[in-house]
Amino acid sequence: MRSGNLFFSAVHFFVTFLIFGTGALFIALPYADYFRIQLVNMLIHPPNFCFAIGGALVGFGTLLFTVLYLMNRRCYFQLEMQGTKIKVDEKVIRDFVSTYFTTLFPGQNIVNAIAIKGKSMIEVILSLPQEKEEDFFEKVQEELGAILAHRLGYQNPFLFTFVET
Repeated sequence: MRSGNLFFSAVHFFVTFLIFGTGALFIALPYADYFRIQLVNMLIHPPNFCFAIGGALVGFGTLLFTVLYLMNRRCYFQLEMQGTKIKVDEKVIRDFVSTYFTTLFPGQNIVNAIAIKGKSMIEVILSLPQEKEEDFFEKVQEELGAILAHRLGYQNPFLFTFVET
């Protein structure tokens, strides 16, 4: 599982737990007279721990926002060609790879994701509809490598990750 998926799952769990907890609190509130009185007193005369709770929630929200922002930044692949550096957006690479696999498997979208590893490695994550022979993988490696080399000047090796469906 990618770290991004794990993080989104954790945030989703936290938000779901918060919503269920708040719902349970409001369902139980009519039956808890002492708790309601203490809650009203806390809201009328707020003690210092309200600032601590508020600060912690604001800090946690800021942390979540920052992590989500950093995880969803645009991902660029950097090529160095004869002393000139070129940055290629991940979507451009995805379009090349998707177009290639659309010619092999018409009507099917088998490209799950394109991952940029560091600044010099491309990983293509695919879900093939059926098992293929080793010759097929070698052919794909040669043809896709030629496309990436011709269109982008990419000469480094790339990774294929096949996901069984």
